[in-house]
Amino acid sequence: MQFTITVLALLTMALPMTSALTTRSADAIPNGGYTGETFANGTTLYTPLEGGEPFLVEPSAAPVSAKLGKRYTGCFGGNLDRSGVDASVQRLRNWAGNGRDLASGSVNTWVGFVNEATLAYYCINAPHRRGNLDVNDVNHALREMDRVCGSYKSSYYKWDGSVEIVGKDYAGANICV
Repeated sequence: MQFTITVLALLTMALPMTSALTTRSADAIPNGGYTGETFANGTTLYTPLEGGEPFLVEPSAAPVSAKLGKRYTGCFGGNLDRSGVDASVQRLRNWAGNGRDLASGSVNTWVGFVNEATLAYYCINAPHRRGNLDVNDVNHALREMDRVCGSYKSSYYKWDGSVEIVGKDYAGANICV
């Protein structure tokens, strides 16, 4: 007899204090800070940094226009809300400060800030790895993204030989995969 366990069931078992995980659409993600875990099927577990119940966001059916590859700055071409990007990026800078560690478990992990349906994030793009981000790193990544892709565009920056990514995108976008 073969049993299939869904990601949702596994997540519910991993979070015993949560009665049931809810699934939200990308446009229903509230403004705020989150840690995230992105699973192989693209489903992302959002956990609020400031308390509250975790929730799931499933990937959209829209294809991703670019993949991580040999280039280190990627542009997705979407125009992002200017005030949303500015607020999300400032919260990421504030979080990073003089240096913050982030470690992934068995799946890729990220921390990000949503404002006006935009997301600024820091990602560890491999299981069982760690990184450290400070405000200078955020500023460097943003300069490179803006130089290559243009300001207020969906984009990411990945350091050479690293599993660390800084990016800006729509809230609910399939990031850190």
